[in-house]
Amino acid sequence: MQTLRGILNFTRTADLGSFAAAARELGISAVAVSQNVSRLEARLGVRLLARSTRALTLTPEGEAFLEQCREPLAQLDAACQEVSSDARSARGRVRVSVVSPVAFLYLVPLLPRFYQQHPQIQLDLELNEEASPLIARRMDVGIRVGGLGDAAFVARPLGPMRLLLCASPAYLQSHGVPRSIDALRQHAALMLRISGREHPQPLVLQQRDGGARNVQLVPLPARLACNDFRTLQQACVDGLGIAQLPQPMALPALQAGQLQVLLHDHQVDDWQLFIHYPNRKQLPVRVRAFVDFCIEHLGGHADLLVDPAPWRAS
Repeated sequence: MQTLRGILNFTRTADLGSFAAAARELGISAVAVSQNVSRLEARLGVRLLARSTRALTLTPEGEAFLEQCREPLAQLDAACQEVSSDARSARGRVRVSVVSPVAFLYLVPLLPRFYQQHPQIQLDLELNEEASPLIARRMDVGIRVGGLGDAAFVARPLGPMRLLLCASPAYLQSHGVPRSIDALRQHAALMLRISGREHPQPLVLQQRDGGARNVQLVPLPARLACNDFRTLQQACVDGLGIAQLPQPMALPALQAGQLQVLLHDHQVDDWQLFIHYPNRKQLPVRVRAFVDFCIEHLGGHADLLVDPAPWRAS
């Protein structure tokens, strides 16, 4: 760092012709500029400036060194200006991690409108069902179910995100309707598998004990395990078994009579879909633009608010 400081002090002195002029531009004293240049000369082992009572002149070594410094310093200055400009304008890359049902059903269809408003933003989308740390993967924004427990990020709720236990009418006609959590063990299960994990995700249900609600994780042998909700939904519609699907993904099939809701009273109904973004006062404009767009168009979406009770299996 001292070397870089010395180089900056030297180049400004050489360009402006005196320590005093360089000091005024850099906002430090002329003595400090002179000392910084002297330290640089000592580190390099050469005299860069010839000093006299009347003027400063470049030595041959100083002229050569100044020429070599100009381009790197210009590149650094351009980089600083670009970063500053990006921070003040809606341009540049925004890295987003989003759960796949929200991406497929809502976010991707909205992208034409987003790009009309913000043509200079580049989105880098990662579809990921796992609530892993965003900051470790250098994400700017996350759209996930539940909180992250990360003080580095703000969490804004977008709406409820129910996980519905579903099966097709044909499957239920052949195998019967499970009436309890324990009865699920007698049925074919279509389970979500997080990439890189050995076992599928257990079902997430709740038991009511008086007024208390206790969340219960229910691991089941999987007839089909897959890391893609769309595949699980299609397999469920085709009658291959029972699947736990996010409400937005199940809703079209429920409305079309292709799926029915099981164990409605055991669904976890207090989960929320959140948008997460860095907890800082000066959020880059490009990130703020994307966050505001998502809050406006996804927050309180009608599909998240629909009560699935009408589609309960009888």
